[in-house]
Amino acid sequence: MKFRLLILFNLLLVTSHFAMCQSPPQKSASVEKVWSQYIKYKEPAITNRFMKHAEMMPLIQKHVDSKFLTKEEIGESIQGRSINHLTAGKGEIKVMLWSQMHGDESTATMALFDLFNFLSASDENNELRKLILDNLELHFVPMLNPDGAQAWKRRNDLEIDINRDARMLVTPEGRALMGLAKKLQPEIGFNLHDQNYLYSSGRSKNSATISFLAPAYNYPKDMNAVRKRATQIILSMNKALQIKSPGNVAKYNDDFDPRAFGDTFQGMGISTILIESGGYYHDPEKQFIRKLNFLALLTAFESIAKGLYEMEDIKDYEIIPENETSLYDVFVKNVTITKEGQEFKTYIGVNRFQIKSTDNDGMTFAGRIAEIGDQELVYGYDEIDASGLKFTPAKIKTMTRAEWEKLNLQQELNLIKEGYLFVKWSDGKSPIGAIKNRLLNLTNNKENLVQVAGIGQNAHFLLTRDGKPVFAVVNGYKVDLSQPAKALINTVGY
Repeated sequence: MKFRLLILFNLLLVTSHFAMCQSPPQKSASVEKVWSQYIKYKEPAITNRFMKHAEMMPLIQKHVDSKFLTKEEIGESIQGRSINHLTAGKGEIKVMLWSQMHGDESTATMALFDLFNFLSASDENNELRKLILDNLELHFVPMLNPDGAQAWKRRNDLEIDINRDARMLVTPEGRALMGLAKKLQPEIGFNLHDQNYLYSSGRSKNSATISFLAPAYNYPKDMNAVRKRATQIILSMNKALQIKSPGNVAKYNDDFDPRAFGDTFQGMGISTILIESGGYYHDPEKQFIRKLNFLALLTAFESIAKGLYEMEDIKDYEIIPENETSLYDVFVKNVTITKEGQEFKTYIGVNRFQIKSTDNDGMTFAGRIAEIGDQELVYGYDEIDASGLKFTPAKIKTMTRAEWEKLNLQQELNLIKEGYLFVKWSDGKSPIGAIKNRLLNLTNNKENLVQVAGIGQNAHFLLTRDGKPVFAVVNGYKVDLSQPAKALINTVGY
């Protein structure tokens, strides 16, 4: 009888263990609570994506002075800007995170300073931060490419892509990162980037707001214990993100590149995770995506500290859709256009191209027609079903500068309903370039240059029914004429 009871007890233990291993980790109540209080920790000095090295350094110093972070200069950029290694925590598991090795990819840098604020605070969330700081030794390199950040460009001042310099180590920035990795020998690494906002999560209308990759360490893309751990940590983060932004997570192509730091570090035994911040509807400054980065990293820290990621089945990684190029800013379906004497129904894809300000601390946009013709499994952040509508060139309204300056948004919308998208001043030359917080463009031309739909044309046109405008596309933005007037980020002066 005792023998049977012993067998039964052992069976129950095995069954219980198997069930535990098969059950996915539940939503973390502690991380969820921090998410709901995120505004408390969001660094108020960072209001947009264009923070420069000189603006970052006082934020670092604030945490050094408070004794939360220790700072070590591990190198200098070509132009002499410091590359800083910051350390927090006293745990046994070493985690290294580096951001902005591409100078114009700053979303994660913003989120790191939000994390510093959270981890250095003292409040009702102390249990979570104690768990993280007692179990992890966190090493940060924010803004690895400060010269690129200064010029708001991808590459460093040598015009070399730092993330393709892991093998030759030509760049001082790349040497600094490699030197730190060899010195620390961390168990886990986070390679923090931004990607094109027009990527979608699979062939869908869902933007790839966050994309992950557990990089391959060889050409066959083998899965060893190091890469498996990276994959499992990704799955922990994916579950948290799917709650807050369902359908907006994708995974990056895992083709091996021996020049890339993620692939190289994976081969060195560092479980490396690539996080790419893409696009999200009506979030051009990536402030919601910044918050998602904060959530993903905080979730990862808790998962690593508790070992929760070990419960993840790496087969689930295959379920995450891959990045696809399936999005336009505006996708116009079933529109009738007339060109070369022919009238036909088609689709028009419109994108907004980014234009840096002269001081590299802001961005304006220029809409262009990117595609005309039949398309399959393609979507838009904004879509217009133009069935029964015609592509119609807009008119130019002549008025004085004083009349233009007195126009309110409703009056501008009323002019669009009359078929106007441009204003020409009768008493002087109007400015050329971006015009912020308006609905109409300015022009010094006598005629609208956009008369027909053409690839590369400026995206200013009307969609009309029986000659009456129903929608407008102004500088690549959709304007629904049945809705209240709302200013655009920028129109354009020609």
